[in-house]
Amino acid sequence: MLKNIFQKLQKKQGCVVLAGHDEELLGHDFVILDKNSQSPLQVYQVVHDSTVKNIQVNRVNDGITTVRLDLVSPKHLKKLLNYITEHGHIIELCVFQPNFSSAPNIEALSLEEVEYSWQTTGLSAVSVSQAVIKPMLKQKRGTVIFLGAPSSNSTYYDVLSQSMFASIRALSQSLAREFQPKGIHISYCMVEKWEGQNQRFISSVKDVCQHLYQQPSSAWSQELSLS
Repeated sequence: MLKNIFQKLQKKQGCVVLAGHDEELLGHDFVILDKNSQSPLQVYQVVHDSTVKNIQVNRVNDGITTVRLDLVSPKHLKKLLNYITEHGHIIELCVFQPNFSSAPNIEALSLEEVEYSWQTTGLSAVSVSQAVIKPMLKQKRGTVIFLGAPSSNSTYYDVLSQSMFASIRALSQSLAREFQPKGIHISYCMVEKWEGQNQRFISSVKDVCQHLYQQPSSAWSQELSLS
């Protein structure tokens, strides 16, 4: 009981949740500075894995915690939020990175494969946003960034992938209309081509996320393009 009281009295530290489908996500150098204290936000790298039965937590060091879970599972996401809270953190920023892989031959995909692609990309975007926005509303602040692709770009992505990105963009716009008046910044960042192994590219993504996170409410951007 005394431990619970002490935890409630402690000032919670801000954190950034990087949720997505790339094994390395946005890399271990994804340092976002708290816009109030200018100290680094704690990083939670949340990697989607539909095969795990329970969330798997691995504390890499004092600044990064890697978590493997099923992003479509409300139960897993609830456990993640509980873990974040129990460790004295509040979510200041969430960056959602969808599955940027494109099918070489979309016509060869089975209905099960198409459904799986939708569940792990489009549906997980809905699940993650619902999970992180709830605590943000309580603290009356927070930023959610969806990474995606331009809807008109057919160079790198198949029709199925483009429809997924279009749905995430529509979700972002809908959430922005509903929650920005309540203090939650929602933004969609279009990426022409995903280059997860390119450190220069990842650094550019990080800079854009830092820029969006630090924007004053009077200048909030709902869409940006990174090319």
